[in-house]
Amino acid sequence: MNHSLPHQFRFPLYALIVLLLASCTPTKTSQCRRLIQALDQGTTTLNRLELTPMTGSQAADQVEFSLEAIKTVQLTDETNISFQNRAIALYGKIGTALRETSGIATMVSNLQPTPQGLQTRNQAQTQVAEAIATLEQSTQDATVLLAEIEQYCLKQP
Repeated sequence: MNHSLPHQFRFPLYALIVLLLASCTPTKTSQCRRLIQALDQGTTTLNRLELTPMTGSQAADQVEFSLEAIKTVQLTDETNISFQNRAIALYGKIGTALRETSGIATMVSNLQPTPQGLQTRNQAQTQVAEAIATLEQSTQDATVLLAEIEQYCLKQP
């Protein structure tokens, strides 16, 4: 007894299988959704941070946790991958700036009231100002990135 499908049913069956497999692959929309969810989680983390110079290291740890979540989003859409890479770079800058601020604050808290200590304090103030500028620029860049992602993801195919 032959259990193979009649020839007339093979092509429609193969076509159906291909369509089902294609529907299982991640679409631009689903990839956008996953990337936006990871970025939203990171933004929520950033918004909850209580930043002081002494807590910069803890804040950097939380930013790195969010960064890892963004890195793990599996994407195939080239534009979404580009967005993901930009987000990774932004979160990396933010984490680095927070760590630097924390290190500077620790150093300043241990300074002695000497001419050398005063010079070190002045250098630290400059470094903190640069870190704050980096954080502000990264925040602006993140806003632009999110707007670009939204525009791309809402665009009709």
